[in-house]
Amino acid sequence: MTRPFVTVYNEMSVDGRITDFAGDGVRYYAHGFSWPRDAILMGSTTAQAFGPRETDEEARGPGPDVSPDPVPPGFEEAVAGPRPLLVVVDGSGRVRSWRHAQAAPWYSGYVSLASERTPTGHLDHLDRRGVEVIRCGRDRVDLGEALRRLHDEHGVRRVRTDGGGRLTGALLAAGLVDELVVMVAPSLCESPTGRTLVELTRRLPAEAALLDLDDVTTLDGGVVVLRYRLCGSDQEATRTVSPASRAATSPVAPRAAAARPTTNT
Repeated sequence: MTRPFVTVYNEMSVDGRITDFAGDGVRYYAHGFSWPRDAILMGSTTAQAFGPRETDEEARGPGPDVSPDPVPPGFEEAVAGPRPLLVVVDGSGRVRSWRHAQAAPWYSGYVSLASERTPTGHLDHLDRRGVEVIRCGRDRVDLGEALRRLHDEHGVRRVRTDGGGRLTGALLAAGLVDELVVMVAPSLCESPTGRTLVELTRRLPAEAALLDLDDVTTLDGGVVVLRYRLCGSDQEATRTVSPASRAATSPVAPRAAAARPTTNT
């Protein structure tokens, strides 16, 4: 079986941190939404930032009544065409803010990736929320199998990540990354504990750590977007006009309406 083309996308400081620095969430998302993508792959910590966690009583019932979020000014094109699936890696069953995710205007459907050890009670909760479950992996989510099933069962051909260093590290370790795109902000991390772009649980093979620089785009304000192809990738993707060039001139929403959450996974 084949899998989708996977682009890891993130914003970082000059010293390689993805938290605790002066970034621009509006520009980050304007840039990311301008790419062709069939699914957004998100870690569980990132997904919890959609809104408050449901209480036990709410989780057993229909859930909180959450009003649909309006489309921020300047992002109309992002929802005018086909919208991507939201796919969340959540083998532990941590995410209980799906009503808030479903109120966002960005997604066409919702999938939670689970393992054989994901609690049954959480799977029942997902069913009540209308979230599809893909179970793949015994003790933890098998990302490779999950991507293949998204390809075969949902027709997903391109995936972009929206997560932190742990998700990126897991994808790299499994050999599932084809492209790495980094928006570098002209700032330094303010915290000695700022999270890094990649967090690994084991050493990468040497060939898996080699990158081929494919494109460099300079945006206003000293922001640079670096686009790398993973040297070991054999996946093919249709090249498009650089999203950075479009994002540089896109109207942007107020920061509070489209701010990017601080994430680790």
